[in-house]
Amino acid sequence: MMILFLIFLAIFIAFFIKFLTADADFTLLSKGKVKREEIEDKVIWVTGASRGIGEILAKQLASLGAKLIISARNEAELQRVKQQLTGKNAPRNVMILPLDLTSGEESLRVAVEKAESFFDAAGVDYMIHNAAYERPKSTALDVTEESLKATLDVNVVGPISLTRMLVPYMLKRGRGHLVVMSSAAGKTPAPGQAVYSASKFAVNGYFHTLRSELCRKGIKVTVVCPGPVETPNSRTGSTEMKSLQQYFATMALFDGKNNSSDLDQINLFP
Repeated sequence: MMILFLIFLAIFIAFFIKFLTADADFTLLSKGKVKREEIEDKVIWVTGASRGIGEILAKQLASLGAKLIISARNEAELQRVKQQLTGKNAPRNVMILPLDLTSGEESLRVAVEKAESFFDAAGVDYMIHNAAYERPKSTALDVTEESLKATLDVNVVGPISLTRMLVPYMLKRGRGHLVVMSSAAGKTPAPGQAVYSASKFAVNGYFHTLRSELCRKGIKVTVVCPGPVETPNSRTGSTEMKSLQQYFATMALFDGKNNSSDLDQINLFP
C-alpha cells in the first residue's frame, strides 16, 4: 500500500512541477477559440506561411486584426497569400519576409532584425514556428544521411537558431510568446516517419526546457501537437494519410484526424 502511495505521490509531484513551469501542451483536442482582444494589433510572425497550416493560420490571425509578418522560402507564394488576407491590418500592412531556415545564423539574425524593425519597430509579440520539412515515408533502417540532415536542419536547427536570435529582444521588453507547431509524432512513435518523428521529439524537448527557463521572465512557450491535419495541400485520400490517421486513432490522446477548420477552435495563446 505504501509503495502505491509513493508511486502516486511521485507522479503527482512530476505533474505539479510541469504545471508550474508550463502554459500549455496542446493537441487539437484542446479547444477554445482565439479571442480577438488577445491578438488585435499584436505583431505575429508566422513561418511556413506560404501553404498548409501556416497559410490557414495567417488567414485566421489576419481576420482577427493581427499585424502579420509571413515567412517562407517562396516569395511568390507569400505574395499570393498576402493578397488573400483580410482584416483590420490586412492585406495592406502584412509584411513579407522571405526566409530559409537552413541559411545559417547570420542570415537568420538579419531576418530577426528586419522583423523587429517592422511596424515602427514595435517588435515581435508572437513567434509561430510552423515551417517544417517532411520526407516521404521510409522505415527507420532506410533513413539516409541526406534525409536526416535535411529534416533536422529545417525542423530542429532552424527554429532553435531563430529563437536564440529573437528571444533576447523579447527579454528586453519583458514579454513575448513562442508558439511551436509540433506534432503528435513528437509524443508517440510514428511508423514510417522515423526522421520526422525524431525531429519533433527534439523540438519538443528543446522548447519544453526553454519554457521552464523563461517562465518567470515574461516569456511564454506553447507547444501544439496535432495529429495529421487535412489541408487543401495534403493528399487527403492517400494511403499514407489514412494509415497515419488510423494509427493515431489508437492513441488515447489523439483522435487521429484533424481538419484545417479545427485550427480555428484552438487557442494558441493561452
